Amino acid sequence: MTPMGVAIIGASMRSTSFFSYLRDHPELGFVATAYDVIPGRCECLIEAFGTGETKVCNSLLEAIDDPRVDAVFVTTHDAAHAEPAVAALNAGKHVFCEKPLATSLEACDAIIEAAGNAPGIFYLGMNLRHGPVHEKLHEIRFSGRLGKLLTIETNEYYYGGRTYFRRWNRLREFGGGLWITKTCHDFDLLNWISGGNAVRIFGLSSLSHYRSKPGAAAYCRICDLKTQCPDYYEVSDEKGTGAQAALWLTEQHTGQKRDVCLYNSDKDTFDNAMALVEFDNDVRATHTCNVVSARETRQMRLMGTEGAAEGDMDEGTVTVWKRHTKEKETFDLRERMTSGHGGADDSIMQDFFHCCHTGAKPRSSWEDGRRSVAMGLAARESCDTGEVVTL
Repeated sequence: MTPMGVAIIGASMRSTSFFSYLRDHPELGFVATAYDVIPGRCECLIEAFGTGETKVCNSLLEAIDDPRVDAVFVTTHDAAHAEPAVAALNAGKHVFCEKPLATSLEACDAIIEAAGNAPGIFYLGMNLRHGPVHEKLHEIRFSGRLGKLLTIETNEYYYGGRTYFRRWNRLREFGGGLWITKTCHDFDLLNWISGGNAVRIFGLSSLSHYRSKPGAAAYCRICDLKTQCPDYYEVSDEKGTGAQAALWLTEQHTGQKRDVCLYNSDKDTFDNAMALVEFDNDVRATHTCNVVSARETRQMRLMGTEGAAEGDMDEGTVTVWKRHTKEKETFDLRERMTSGHGGADDSIMQDFFHCCHTGAKPRSSWEDGRRSVAMGLAARESCDTGEVVTL
């Protein structure tokens, strides 16, 4: 395969994984161009990841239209996905769009229309479909070993999710709230594993912990509580390198502090929530998202008429039980979990480049993306109104 030239749109924290992957896999591709509304952010990442052939562009179209570019990676904040994705598709490029597809159905539909008329591959970055734990659960579910699937339980516990409350993810304006920016992953897994379409959702959520804290300052560096606060975030006056340098530059250009207090920041999303989902194939599911957690994992439990299966990303195992005999089989998948997101990050990149070269169908595409966004919007509406929402 000839290495593909890639344009990275949005010098975000997430984009660092793609800079890193392409640096380590030159046989697949290289970063030809990069664009960010703060160009210096691109320069920080190029310096950190040694991509000296990368051109920092002054506009979105300049980055996309460079003749070396075969594929465009959209890694902006969630609400800004549509413009670069549509422009790249219209230019005939392959597109890898970070999840979620967008934060509104209107923006989803704009991307879908462009993708439907484009010659290139559109690949949605639902990387958890590529993790060994969820691949094994999907295989078991559709093998018939569980009989008729009845219920699914999923949980995400994420200690690192506390940082959302100082980043753009805390605001619906930029990320749609955690039901979309975060839980789109989990709703997508529920769709993939259930094999059905969600028809009703009821959600409950609360900002229980990261509420306004008297005595705390607006940001960490001037806070009197910093020596006793476990959420204290230390920043340096030095620019630093790589992603830290990009954050430093953002503060210089926007005035927005890197160390905004998790408690006193303005926010309109939750820190813990649950959703109950009914599918059109007689499957019901629950999902819990908790970012005030002592551990980090995603779990999934499948209960069928002939068996049960349970997976845990932190433990790297999937266990299957036969219903009547109680026989148990455990799969240890840790050897395959060698990259980010439980081994999913390298796998999804390999599949993306495979699809671009062969025309194979992506494992997750725009239809899947729209469904998970619709579920996130419904869960958010249910929490806002206290009502069950019909999709």
